[in-house]
Amino acid sequence: MEFDRAGFDRDVGLRLQRARKERGITQEELAKRLGLPRPSYANIESGRQRIPLDVVWRAAVVLGVPIATLVPEPLSRRREPALTNTMAFGTATASTESMGFMPWHNPSEDSGA
Repeated sequence: MEFDRAGFDRDVGLRLQRARKERGITQEELAKRLGLPRPSYANIESGRQRIPLDVVWRAAVVLGVPIATLVPEPLSRRREPALTNTMAFGTATASTESMGFMPWHNPSEDSGA
């Protein structure tokens, strides 16, 4: 399973930047409220630095948006809906791939599939 870390980081950074600008908040102000140095926050927004989950959560609280607004959704590999209660049928597995989901990745990779 391939994961485009750089693409994911860029997407999260762009989502943060959009939400921040929509609220008229500067990088300096948001970084301070998140407890980060401004250069670190600037690197997160530009996708050059990974963002820890707790920082995403705090950013969602500070910006007043659902956390799902700041992170891309996993893409479904299959067209049919995933079962919601597989435990009842004894088919549950630990792998999210078996449920028809894969982590966010570069859509151009799907062209060969």
